Parts: sequence; C-alpha cells; structure tokens
Amino acid sequence: MTEHFKTFSRAADIPGEEWNGLASNACPMMEWEYFCALEESGSVSRERGYLPMHLVAYRDGRPLAIAPLYERDRAWVEFGDGGLIEFLSELTGLPYQHGVVGTIPLTPVPGYRFLHGPKEDPAEICRLMLRNIDTLCESRRLSTSRIYFLSRDAGEMLPLLYEHDYLVLKAGYTLWFNRGYGAFDDYLKSFRSGRRTKIKRELREIRDQGIRIDMVDGAEVPDSVFEEMHVLHLRTWNKHMGSGIRPFLTDSFFEMLSGSFRHRTSFSIARKDGEKLGMALFYQKGGELYGRYWGCYREVPFLHFATCYYHPIDYAIKLGFNTMDPGFGGEHKLLRGYEMVPIYHGIKFYGERKRHIAVSVLERLRKKAAMTEARSGA
Repeated sequence: MTEHFKTFSRAADIPGEEWNGLASNACPMMEWEYFCALEESGSVSRERGYLPMHLVAYRDGRPLAIAPLYERDRAWVEFGDGGLIEFLSELTGLPYQHGVVGTIPLTPVPGYRFLHGPKEDPAEICRLMLRNIDTLCESRRLSTSRIYFLSRDAGEMLPLLYEHDYLVLKAGYTLWFNRGYGAFDDYLKSFRSGRRTKIKRELREIRDQGIRIDMVDGAEVPDSVFEEMHVLHLRTWNKHMGSGIRPFLTDSFFEMLSGSFRHRTSFSIARKDGEKLGMALFYQKGGELYGRYWGCYREVPFLHFATCYYHPIDYAIKLGFNTMDPGFGGEHKLLRGYEMVPIYHGIKFYGERKRHIAVSVLERLRKKAAMTEARSGA
C-alpha cells in the first residue's frame, strides 16, 4: 500500500462525494457543502486571514482521510484559545499567529475532526495526519499548529496530541442531553420547583401575547426565509458588535445554505398574527441539533429563550434526538437544563527558540495564576 498527500486551496476542488464519503460520522458543519458555503461566499477568504490548505491523504489512489486546514497570518476571532496566541505574539514579537489551523471557521462548535471512513483505525489516521501537519508547518516555516474545538467523542485524539508535543487546553461548553425524556413535560420535571415555575411562566407570557413558535424543516421553507435569516443575523450582530466591525457571514453564505445545505437545516420561527417576530437557524444530523444564528424584528421578553431553547428542545424530544448544542457562550443556558462539558484545543509550537519562549511564558503565567488563587483562598 502506498500513501501520498495533497493540499487543496479550495474545498470546492475536492470532489464532494469523496469529502462527504469520509464525513458520514462527522457533525453537519464538517461536510463539504458547509465548507464550500463559507469559502465560496467570501465569508472565509485570504482577505479575512483564512488561506485554505486542506490536507488529503490518499492510499493506493483513493482518498483515505481529510484534515480541513487553513493557513493563518493572524489569530483574531479563533474562539478556541481565548486569545492566547494573540497575546503571545504581542508580548514576544514572535509570529506565533502565523500557523496552520484545524477548525470549522467562524463556527465555534465542538465538532472538528480528521475525516476518515468508518473502517479505518482512528488512532492510525490521527498519527498520519499529525505527522503530515508537522511536515506542512516545517516546510512553510509556520510557527504554530492549532486544532480547535475537538469533538467530545475524539477521545483517541487527545493522547496523540500529547504524543506529538501539542499543548492541550481544556475548556467548557454547554450542551443539552436528552435524558430519556418522552415529552417536554418530562424535561420540565427535571428542574426543581422554583426553576420549573419560572420556565412555565416565561412560556405562558409568550403564549398570552398570541405568539406562536414552530420548528420548520429547511426543505419546506422558501429561499426568502434564508434571506430573512441573514437580515436578522445582521440585526443581532449590530446589536452586540456594533457597525464598526464587518459581519463575518455574507449574504451569499446564507444563499448557498439555501442552495446546497438546506437538507441539514431547520428554523424556529416566532409569529404573531401571521407576522414574523424572530427566527433561529439550526443544523441537524445523526440525532443532534445545533443552534446557530438568531435574530428578531422586535424585542419581546423571553422570546429568545422560547425560540432558541424551549421549542427546539421540545422538537428534539419529539424526534428522539440525543443532544442539542445551543451555540457558543452564555451562562444563562445552565439555568435552562444545559450541562457543562469539557472540550479541548491543541497548540503546537515549531522552532526550538519559539517553542522555548512560549513554554517559558506560559509556565510563568501558570505559576502566577496558582499564586493568585492560593492567596485568594487563604
């Protein structure tokens, strides 16, 4: 058996059936259509600091594994390391931000993995791809390899990251789990009386205003719903980010979702007297539901919670889904039945001097944090 490797500067240059043939067990955002939508829409581009260099391994002429990768000359808005690479670069003046990143761009969700067929040995594939990521970084004189938001079932990958000299960061992420609920009332019964009463009151206030919320399959909505989702997403962006920062996602991205990814989508749509008040976009696959974007035309108390959490949970229970990912951030989710789970990010430093400086700085930070914690606990 002979193996060779090739990098691609566009996901679209890799046959979709080959990519998705290796992504059958991956989350929907790891599929070919999603990466194409990000890249071909211009949401992910060289201008925005993402230069695709997707690594494909072939064995005897057939695709064996794919590592979706991007060369980055900056580290801003990578979500995974909490600004660590940016901090190291600014502190030392060394180009730690110039590296290769394994991630689902602009999509902070614990779903990244090296794609491979179900009959392959995951550990063997991981070693193979990590070795060749090293080759890529060393040949291009890159400073770091960053692998963000490893999926929660990527247990075999963690010891191999250590084995390949990666620094592994542990973080928290919120997920909802279907604990054998047969109906939404079973979910409500999982709360203590006070919290259950508050959730019921929130839902009652929405109903009393004549607001109806429905979950609709993406295959059943017209293209205009995807266009509206972009408009609502912009409203949410401007509310939280302001107009000074250009939105990450373009209108073409939502248009491409409509054209090639709608089979993975569903919408939670809030209406009053037939008029839309707000919407949230979800992706779904393999018994898992992923909340992504939300927006509203009018601020209504509890509308966000009902549209993005309660009704999607009801939908997930009815369909027998196992989990619901509500999206990145937000401690208020823990009050509504979501649970904190660990996720992991891996960082490797290349070049003896750069590695030594980075490790020294991080060790000093660790010791300082430990001393501060000890003093506060004294």
